[in-house]
Amino acid sequence: MAHRSSVVGLVLVLALILYSAPAQAISCTQALQYLMPCQPFLLGISDISSPCCLGAQALAQATTSQADRKSVCQCLKQVASSVNVNQDKAKQLPQLCKIDVPVAIQPNVDCDA
Repeated sequence: MAHRSSVVGLVLVLALILYSAPAQAISCTQALQYLMPCQPFLLGISDISSPCCLGAQALAQATTSQADRKSVCQCLKQVASSVNVNQDKAKQLPQLCKIDVPVAIQPNVDCDA
């Protein structure tokens, strides 16, 4: 009986630690994985696709905190400037995929806003 109560106690302590641990912001790699299906569209090679919108919607759902949004914004801003992303296509993505983006999609976006 004592063994069972110590196991239950350990499980409760682990649950409290996991519950109280701060969530980490989404990494740049994770954000890019969500948007990988959008690459042909964002480069102006093809039309918008269902996998692209599913990835964009999943990324939008995963970025729930201010830290997430800032991290993803900085990542996408950096990648878009180093790759030849079609800015018109990038601006169309939220509307075409029916997602809310808290800031305008443009190269000089302020990710702190």
